[in-house]
Amino acid sequence: MNENDIFDFLQSSSLKSESFNEKIEFLIEDFLVKRLITLIYADGGTGKSYMAFALAKRLCEESQRVFFIDYDNPVGVLKQRGVDRLLINRFPNLSYIQRSSIEMDGFELVMKLEQNAIGKAYEGCVFILDSLRDFVDINNDNRVNRLFAALKNLREAGATILILHHSNKDGRNYQGSNHIRNSLDVMYHLIKRPSQQNELNFLCEVAKERAGVKDGGFCVDLASLQLKELDLQLARMSEYELGFTAEIRRALELGELNKT
Repeated sequence: MNENDIFDFLQSSSLKSESFNEKIEFLIEDFLVKRLITLIYADGGTGKSYMAFALAKRLCEESQRVFFIDYDNPVGVLKQRGVDRLLINRFPNLSYIQRSSIEMDGFELVMKLEQNAIGKAYEGCVFILDSLRDFVDINNDNRVNRLFAALKNLREAGATILILHHSNKDGRNYQGSNHIRNSLDVMYHLIKRPSQQNELNFLCEVAKERAGVKDGGFCVDLASLQLKELDLQLARMSEYELGFTAEIRRALELGELNKT
């Protein structure tokens, strides 16, 4: 390639005005941005998978094509949580891939998906990965960078990507390489909040912001996997504050208030 050829090549490869026609779109208002890579991290046992199940259901109901790639939860646990009945059997636009259903590891699968990331091949697709440590050695910078390079290529082909991940021992930050944070578009810290029976309440605090995302409160109904928005002030309340507020409401409803 001579000097003129390389300049012609660079010119033809540069962004044009029509490249900027895409607008920021939310799949879930102020929370999940279309065509970005979002990571949610939390302590083990917090309920990350339940949150992801509920998100998958919401997205399926909104006609997204959802690929839930689960290398974490065993089939027996999925059955116990009603994933077959509440998700797989109900939504033809959901493909649920579990490690027993595919003969390659998580890293290999992402590399295979990257091979088809041409044009807008993944437009309207949402990939949910559970969880990051089952797709890459989270402390190996080179492998982390390679995985996220592939995920970025999926993103540029139209995919929305949601990754579940674990927090470190103190629960305040995520596990693994700094390159994880640097490669993401959006990051949330998922915090379990006091909940009613058969529900899980969560506060999602923004840990890396892009596209104007905000902190959010969510409630997952364990019997239906329905996702409901939770008032943010309520999501931030401690168990004591919630109990105290409930007592005041009860007293107001029963007319039991007096000066004491």
